[in-house]
Amino acid sequence: MHSKRRIKRDKKNCVQPEAYGRIVKVRWGYLILLGILFSLEVAAFSANAQELQPERMQAIKKADNQASVNWKLVSQEINEKNEYVYDGDKTDDTMSDRVLPKISDGSWGYVMNGKVQETASVNAANLAGWWHVKNGWVDWSDGILETADGWHKYVGGKQEVTANETVESNPGGWFFLKDGTVDFFYTGLAQNENGIFWMKAGGFDTEMTGVVPDTIGVTKDGSGWLYLHGGIFDANADTIAANEAGWWKIRNGLVDFSYTGLAYNETGWYYLQNGLVDFGYCGAVQNEFGIWYVENGRVDMAYDGRAYGYYFSGGKAQ
Repeated sequence: MHSKRRIKRDKKNCVQPEAYGRIVKVRWGYLILLGILFSLEVAAFSANAQELQPERMQAIKKADNQASVNWKLVSQEINEKNEYVYDGDKTDDTMSDRVLPKISDGSWGYVMNGKVQETASVNAANLAGWWHVKNGWVDWSDGILETADGWHKYVGGKQEVTANETVESNPGGWFFLKDGTVDFFYTGLAQNENGIFWMKAGGFDTEMTGVVPDTIGVTKDGSGWLYLHGGIFDANADTIAANEAGWWKIRNGLVDFSYTGLAYNETGWYYLQNGLVDFGYCGAVQNEFGIWYVENGRVDMAYDGRAYGYYFSGGKAQ
């Protein structure tokens, strides 16, 4: 009974009988065979790799040699027919929107579709900058000049893009420039070496008289208000001036928010508190010239009579 149990097929351990009393382990023999075959295959692959290595290195070296780049400087200019040419005499009717030299006479032309456009008056570019083009050729003039795409400042025909947030003139007037171009949308303060001006829609506004906030850093911390007369900041002004917020004491061209007392402008004398005319004030106010009768914020020079403990004649206490 014991021998029969030993020769029975054991699927779990892959043991199979060959004869009574002897057991053969089939699985170990199979694994040894696989190992031999794998070793032979690895050896064959290594041999092939050694044979292919020289060919691979030669291919890499050949590719490295082919990767070199040859440079050539190609000329670009305008010929006698006012055509764009490159590399000597090759034409290209796709070349557009470029300023190029005409070597024969030293002029510079504006090229569109491979030819100088002799009807164009534009602001056009090349690698050296932006240029004033008039009737197809660069105009070497100075000043603020009009083109099809705006008004620009030029020096020797080249746009001066550094002219930024300043005021400059041409025969038509004074204009506000931003990056070398007149900004016709700008309204506000602007400054140059001649002073501070009020600009309206990009142009100097001579009709502006009043008080405006400082937007260009003239006052400390930019918190002050400036008085303009005829569109120009008047640094010597000592008066009362108005804006939509009220009537203000102006001293040295700036609103004096600390002022309280009587002050004068061309329409009369007024009483102010903290720099602003108090049109609701009624009473007697003193200054260096006397005591005055004030009604609704203004000295009444026609008042005669008693009020506030004084007798007034011509608005002045006697």
